[in-house]
Amino acid sequence: MGAIVLCAFPFPIDLPSQMQGFPTAIIIAINIALALVLTLLVLFVIRIIRVGRRLRSVSREGRRISAADQDPLPLTSFRRNGVPGDPLNLRMVASEAQLGAAFANAGWYRADEISFITALRISIDSLLARKYSTAPVSNLYLFGRRQDIAFEQPGRSVRERDHVRFWKTSTPDKHGRPLWIGGATKDIRVALSPRTHMPTHLIAPDVDTERDFLVEDLSATGWVVHVEYAPGFGHEIQRDNGDGGRYHSDGAVAMMQLADVPVLPLAAQVRGPIPAQFVKNVIAPVFRNRLPKSGRERAAKVQAERAASSSRLKKPDVS
Repeated sequence: MGAIVLCAFPFPIDLPSQMQGFPTAIIIAINIALALVLTLLVLFVIRIIRVGRRLRSVSREGRRISAADQDPLPLTSFRRNGVPGDPLNLRMVASEAQLGAAFANAGWYRADEISFITALRISIDSLLARKYSTAPVSNLYLFGRRQDIAFEQPGRSVRERDHVRFWKTSTPDKHGRPLWIGGATKDIRVALSPRTHMPTHLIAPDVDTERDFLVEDLSATGWVVHVEYAPGFGHEIQRDNGDGGRYHSDGAVAMMQLADVPVLPLAAQVRGPIPAQFVKNVIAPVFRNRLPKSGRERAAKVQAERAASSSRLKKPDVS
């Protein structure tokens, strides 16, 4: 039996030899099921394309409102429709390459840009609870533009991850290095956005825990030479992030300064586990002795605290 003819059109794939003896009704049912799956896939792709076009159009409002905000050190980002988004709980002095090197050393990866392919992949991986270590983050806006760079530390699947967005400000430090403003949040699950009706991540309400985790993670690399906390909002806050999630915070902003050592620009492009392991195990040891003593001492302290905490969590030996 060759290709089955269904509705006067030959089915494009010859059936396996094992199915040659199947009753015609079963073969027709299989053809119909495959046609339905293919149709649903095509409709899903069309849906993503249409939503992408609509989101690009809507994002003009987020760009406009974020550009109109005159605060040089804003405390919240803006969503594409112009409403306040996630909190901005980090400020960091570093070059882009130093930023990338520090995060790669800490096991964080540069997030992919949003494109048709990456949007399709993250949607499928979210449905199937699969890993996507460099999954794109949704665009938020500041200074009239989306985030300049984003990093993430993947969880068990693409549904959960630690991530941070950064925007480069026009205010350099006294040595000419740029000041970056960032927002660190933890994605905990995927749900349908009430606005776009597309899958989106919901964040953990306690954003301070994610802020402090990021500070600790970077400090453990030896790259952080100074940390202090600015008042930020100056009081505790409870807010909506504009996409169905609520968060609370003490309102403070962590301010970090990274070591000012020369780094290749490629350090800002570490995407995925293999390049990150290369940076951590090959490149980082070379740079470690070049990092300032204050950074190395801070790293040793954090690593010792982590080791002590880990040992306390271990069950006692009862043998």
